[in-house]
Amino acid sequence: MMILNLHGLNGKWNNTTYRLLLKAYAEDLISSPQIDYAVTSPAKILDSLQSIENISYVVGNSFGGFYAYILSTMLRIPCLLVNPCIPPEKYIPSLVKGYAYTEELVHLTAEYSSHSQPVYMILGMDDTVLSPACTMQTLQVTETWKIRGGHSLSGNQQFYSAFKKALERMIANENING
Repeated sequence: MMILNLHGLNGKWNNTTYRLLLKAYAEDLISSPQIDYAVTSPAKILDSLQSIENISYVVGNSFGGFYAYILSTMLRIPCLLVNPCIPPEKYIPSLVKGYAYTEELVHLTAEYSSHSQPVYMILGMDDTVLSPACTMQTLQVTETWKIRGGHSLSGNQQFYSAFKKALERMIANENING
């Protein structure tokens, strides 16, 4: 088993979700690459991520949540999204000056919009960077945890509790259904 953790735009590989994953799993069961989303094409990012062996689950925050969602479909594995940046073409061009890959994002969103893998999602309902209402309208999810909090949920005890429950639910359901 391998859990892939994807940080958000301008985030770090050892983000809050990585540290939470370390509380439940050994370090060698977690892959958390550092990604420069602003200057790397989505195709190159996805190629690189698909080369990681034995991924069983993918967890993604913000823009990493978009990639987690796409990878979940590509690899036919469950995902856990935290304040996912979906649809990314709505947000990324205004967040990254001169972003060159908007059309690639549009194409990926369209190509992978019918998602058949289990999707678990945690939304900070006070997020002012991404719209929780838009996210809920855009995605079909297996289960959602709506919590108090903004875009960054670091230090939010309600998030820590929801993350633990969502991770346990995702893995338990996969063990039952897989």
